[in-house]
Amino acid sequence: MSCARSERPHDSLRSPWKVWMQAFETFEHTADIGLIARGRTLEELFANAARGLVDLMVDPAGLREEIQMQVTVSAGDREALLVGWLNELLYLLDTRRFLPCRSRITDLSDTTLTAELVGDTVDPGRHAVRRMIKAATYHGLSLREADGLWEARIILDL
Repeated sequence: MSCARSERPHDSLRSPWKVWMQAFETFEHTADIGLIARGRTLEELFANAARGLVDLMVDPAGLREEIQMQVTVSAGDREALLVGWLNELLYLLDTRRFLPCRSRITDLSDTTLTAELVGDTVDPGRHAVRRMIKAATYHGLSLREADGLWEARIILDL
């Protein structure tokens, strides 16, 4: 099964409720790139941050739902947890060539995240690499809630 979505990555999320937010977007930052992720809940924000990270690296429509795994990440606070989450996904790419096309946050506290990932092994023959990301950074990091919507801004080192 393919991870292709009917909407483009930058379109609003599809849901049975009225859609009122963009899941993620990017912004330029000197030699790096910034990611803004949003969610109605923290769980949705973390899942959308993963979606945005993957979309920056490859076309997610080319990823298959072939591999399932569970990951747990711990950090000192929510902001560090977001950085750790994205860096864990980059670690899985570096060590197992794995990228998720779907992530579901199953447990989330201020310091620990557990997620179920479904994705594919990256194959240069099947996946056009858009850019390689080295790390999620703390530079300019923000994570806040306003008017019932969570938003995070994070700089990614290219």
